[in-house]
Formats: sequence, C-alpha cells, structure tokens
Amino acid sequence: MARKVIHTSILQVDAHSISVLRFQSSGATPKDTVFLRVTGDYADPEQQAQALRAFVEENGLDADVIYTVLPRYDITTRIITLPSHDPVEIAGMVQFSAEEYVPYTADEVVIDQCVLRKLETGESETLIAIAHKDVVENHLSVLREAGVVPEKILLSTACNYVAALATHPEEPSRYALVSLTAGGIEITVIDNGNPVFTRGIATTQAWEKIAAEPDAPGESMVDMGGAEELAAELRGSLSAYQRESSDGTGVETIYVACAYAHVDALCKSLSSKTGMDCKAAAFVLDALDTPDVALPGLPVEAVGGLIEARGRADIQINLLPEKEVEARRLANVKRIAVHAAIGAAAVILALGGLYAQALYQRAAFINELEQRVAAIEPQVQGITEKRQQLNILRRQVDRQGSVIEQLARLVQAAPDGRLNFSRLSLRRGDGIDIWGRAKTVIDVAEFTTNVRDLADVHLNFFRQARSLYETQTEEREQNVWSYQVEVPMLEDDNDS
Repeated sequence: MARKVIHTSILQVDAHSISVLRFQSSGATPKDTVFLRVTGDYADPEQQAQALRAFVEENGLDADVIYTVLPRYDITTRIITLPSHDPVEIAGMVQFSAEEYVPYTADEVVIDQCVLRKLETGESETLIAIAHKDVVENHLSVLREAGVVPEKILLSTACNYVAALATHPEEPSRYALVSLTAGGIEITVIDNGNPVFTRGIATTQAWEKIAAEPDAPGESMVDMGGAEELAAELRGSLSAYQRESSDGTGVETIYVACAYAHVDALCKSLSSKTGMDCKAAAFVLDALDTPDVALPGLPVEAVGGLIEARGRADIQINLLPEKEVEARRLANVKRIAVHAAIGAAAVILALGGLYAQALYQRAAFINELEQRVAAIEPQVQGITEKRQQLNILRRQVDRQGSVIEQLARLVQAAPDGRLNFSRLSLRRGDGIDIWGRAKTVIDVAEFTTNVRDLADVHLNFFRQARSLYETQTEEREQNVWSYQVEVPMLEDDNDS
C-alpha cells in the first residue's frame, strides 16, 4: 500500500489576492515546491471566503497542513527591552503592559512574544505582537467558511526575520529587507544578525506594473509614481531607524522582495532615487534548495513560514487564540476517545478500562493546570514590581525637554560672571521670559545667541530667543544694563 504524501501550505489571504507556497516537507529538503496565486476584489469577507474555498478545491489543498500569515500592517508589532531572561516573566510583563501599546484591554487582544536576544545586563530584547481579536477572528471566520483549519497563524514580520536570518550571507552585516505585498509594504532591519527595526505601511500599489515600468510617471500631478513613492517611504522609514539606532548609523544596503513580480528593474531605479545599494532578495530562495522551481517572484514571508513549518525557526510568533488552541486540544481528545470506544466496543471490560484511563488523563491534565496556576501566582507580585521599575525607567527617558532641562540650558547659555537673572517667568503654552542685569549690551546679545544655539529636538522653541530691551542703570555705583529676553513657544511646540 502506497504511503500517503502530506503537503504543507503557507497561505496568505488579503482583500486583493490569495496565494500559497506549497511543498512536501518529508526528507532533508522541501520537495514539489510550487507558488500559486489568484487576484481579485475580496474586500467583502463572504466573497473572500468563497474565493478561498474555490482556490483550495481547485488546487487540492484540502488535506494539506496549512499555516496562514497575517500582515504586519494589521498587527501592532514592537521590539522592546525587558528586564528579565525568564520566558514566563517576560510573557507576564507583555500581558500587563499591552495597554501601553494599543488602546484596548487585555481581554480584547491576542498577544504573543519571542525573545530575540538575551543581554549580559539581565535584560532581553523581545519581539511582541498584539492583534485585536476582531482581526484574528475575522481571519479565522473566512478560513472556516472555506473549510481551512490553520495549524498556526504566523506574523509576517517574524517570517521575514526568519527567512533573512536563515539564508542571508554574513556581508553586509546591517541591511534592510523590504517586502512588497498586495496590501502594503513591510520594512525590517537586521544588524549583525539581530532584528532591530520593523515598520508596516498599508498601500494598494500594483507592484507587477511598477516592477515592469518603475520610472513611469504617475497618473496625475499629485501622483509621483510607484517607484518614487516607494523610495520616499524607504527614505522616511530608514531615517526613523537611523534616529533610533544606538550609533546613529543608517542602512546602506536594501534587499527588495515581491512574491509575484521580478524586482531587478525596480531595484535599479530605487538605487538611483535613494542613493543606497538596492538588490533583489534572491538569497531567500536558498531555503527551498530547489533551483529548478520556477517562481514568479520572491515570496519572503512564505519562505519564512516554510522554515517555521519545518521546525527550524528561531523566531516564533503564533497568533492563534488560546481558546482556539484549547478547543482543538479538547476536540482531539474527544476524537481519540471516540476511536478508542469504537475499537473496544466488543469488549466491555476494555471499554471500561479506556474510560477510566480517559478520566485519569483528564484529572492529570486538571491537576497539571492547577499546579501551573499555583506556580504562577507567587510571580504576580514580582511581575508588578518589574512593571513599576519599567515605569520609572520610562519616566526617566521621558524627562527630555522638561522644565528642569530648560532652566539648565538657560544657565548654560549665560556668559560666566557677566550676566545674572533677577526673575524668570515660565508660562505653559507661551514660553519663557528672563529679566536680569548684565555688564554690557554685548553680554546680553551673547546670552541670546547662546540660547538659540542650544535649541535641539526637545527644546526647538529656543531658536526663537530674542532680546526685548536693554536699559542702562546704576547698581552699587556701577553702570550696568537691565535687560529682558523672551523665548516664545513655537506654534508646533504649543500644539504638542
């Protein structure tokens, strides 16, 4: 009797397309790898479910082990540093602090996290994913209508990192990976093998057309064209990364991937528009180890899902709701119980034994859950204390631009020994007024110039410093100058 061949499928569904990377997972390398895709207007969930059902039936995916991928632009994703190496503590911290990243309660979201790197300081760099339950439930509803039961719901960001870390050569050590999909753009940055930045941008660009004619002008005066718009998004996102990076150094190499279009011409155009080295992310195909497979493009998220499905992913995010996991576990237990009952129907004694065994397993499972609850309860206080420490650190970070810093900058700007303050007025929303005495008018001018020179991102309004008056007067039988300097609040700072 021939052994049944099991295929695995990495499925992506959005309002514009349905695609799947299908392969046979047995053996050392994937086999029979194919990429299938259909496009259409699937904004309505019912139409999307009908199209997916037809896609599954037409391509024989009914019996496949299916993993689905949710896009980054539908999920709140962050890379944060937490003061622990313990996965249980980290999960608790993320659960408790979820409301700091999304305007929903913990009961309204699905959360998962993965430690990216353990630091010598006892901290951990952690990738967190927070999805509103409606996003996940709507996705599952479409899959159920189409008869699809996903093994896991993956996150595109994690898939991109997995694909890059598994296949990218050592040089360059810092690079950006850009994935173009029917529903948006995802930009991720990797530095020396460590994921450090992620951004998702929702868009509905026709990448096949843009990839074929990247320098074609836009259809109107306000439309700058697809390649130019992509270049602008890349410059903005990578500038944001550069500002956040520890050494202030940006990215010089960009790898571009699109699952259904060849991007060589687009990369050449982006290189000239961004001034960076842009290349096709062809290295991700090394994970397939099937050079003879004809693919329409570079399905980087699907390749990351393939590595996850084969149990070789170092970064794992699963957005399948816990209640769904529990329901499947219970359904599996019931299925096993039914099979066991049918097999032992003729033997009453065996049936009783199997029933007793099922009760024992259930009791053991309940006992195990109770033990886990008992083990977690003492840790709640510790997690709360860690959260308070995080809040203290956050407040320390947020002190930039405070009143104390403003006063410190004003004192720093005063010429040493030649100018003093007699009165300061700080008015929220208006700015700062300073009165005092100076030896000469030049000292007042130098003070005003110094204040303007000390303006930065957090004290941008210092650029508006100006002297309102200088009046000569006598103090302790010496001629001095009485002055007033105004530092008005900028309109943008007032709004913020």
